[in-house]
Amino acid sequence: MNQQSTAGIHSIAEYLPARVATVGELHQRGLLRGSPETLKSFGFDTVHLAGEESNIDMAIASAEKVLEESDIDRDDIGMILYAAALNSSSTLWDGASAGPVLQLDSVPDLFKYPASVLQTELDLPNASVVGINQLGCASIFAALRMAKALIVTEDDLKAVLCVSADKFPAGRHRDLAYNLVSDGACATIVRRGDSRNRIVACTQVTKGALWDSEAIENEIIAAYFPTATALVERTLAKAGLEMDDISLVIPHNVSLRSWEILGRLIGCPPERIYTENIARVGHTIASDNLLNLRRATEAGWIEKGDYLLLFTFGYGSNWACMVVQH
Repeated sequence: MNQQSTAGIHSIAEYLPARVATVGELHQRGLLRGSPETLKSFGFDTVHLAGEESNIDMAIASAEKVLEESDIDRDDIGMILYAAALNSSSTLWDGASAGPVLQLDSVPDLFKYPASVLQTELDLPNASVVGINQLGCASIFAALRMAKALIVTEDDLKAVLCVSADKFPAGRHRDLAYNLVSDGACATIVRRGDSRNRIVACTQVTKGALWDSEAIENEIIAAYFPTATALVERTLAKAGLEMDDISLVIPHNVSLRSWEILGRLIGCPPERIYTENIARVGHTIASDNLLNLRRATEAGWIEKGDYLLLFTFGYGSNWACMVVQH
């Protein structure tokens, strides 16, 4: 295989706010719709809560970390892909109001973009920027897919910085569709010719008719498992693999019960699904999979040459799947 026509996830970093709250504490503060007992039975325990930190603060922190830990020259970063799940995270935050600056009474604010702030704050003069959203939790998968495609097609593009950050609205219920939401950010460098976490196959399914998630939550839940199963099968076929070839599934941190069900449907035993972070971190919206990939690697769950399957679902509604080779 021509190394110049491949791209790999070279390095990964995360940022999780220092403030941690248990399920019980969230309940006491009125931040849960359901019972803490139910959420605990789904595998959740603690989440991270951003205080003064904005989405851009968390994005910068995770990106600085990945650049410091990487051996890549900052001048080699030719593109920044900023992927946000929440619409509010696709804009900047006003410290005075602790909310997004996207206000219709201030037209200039409509032209302020997190990706541009990232480029200048990280001192990446050679990087152009693109913002990715409207895919919910699948936003970072779209960034990785685009990064690989750009590297393969543009001969002068050596590396792409992909960053995702989401801050949940203050005072809102954090249990959403049987999941518990945490604030956080992740960053990764996708590099040309890198054999580490080589991106083998990417797939995505969008069912736009399910866009109104609050009004048709039951329909979304009904579509979730059959669509997820079909997409995993399609991704494996695209990669020329079977589930038995997959050493580890790197999931999004949704209900442990949902992964028990999906694991059975795709023929993957529980011990080959990395669910260690569900209780400790909760669902960081778009950052889960990269956070889990880093943690699983550090914990020794993955060996060189292993095939890994990453899967996520985003309100909107988008299912995304990817196979990488470590």
